[in-house]
Amino acid sequence: MKDIKQAIEEDDSQKLSDAAHACKGLIGNYTKLDPYLLLVLLEDDAEAGQLDESLIKYHSLEKEISQLVVELKMLMSQECNNVNSSPEKINTIQRRCS
Repeated sequence: MKDIKQAIEEDDSQKLSDAAHACKGLIGNYTKLDPYLLLVLLEDDAEAGQLDESLIKYHSLEKEISQLVVELKMLMSQECNNVNSSPEKINTIQRRCS
């Protein structure tokens, strides 16, 4: 996210394309919805050299990723609360949930 914001601030299309592409790969592991789609748009804009709306998309992306993080934490918490397993496995999952 820092690289995306910096690329936008520097008006650097290539850097934005690379950063959005890398972030898209990571986010794509969790969702193909709004955060992913915003990254696709940012990458496409960068490749077209049209960065005029990139900052607006970046701010939307920040909000969407924050929401995704909240949802992932809730899922992890549910996983931790529903574990019927050995104490070692429970401890491992609880560490990941913290």
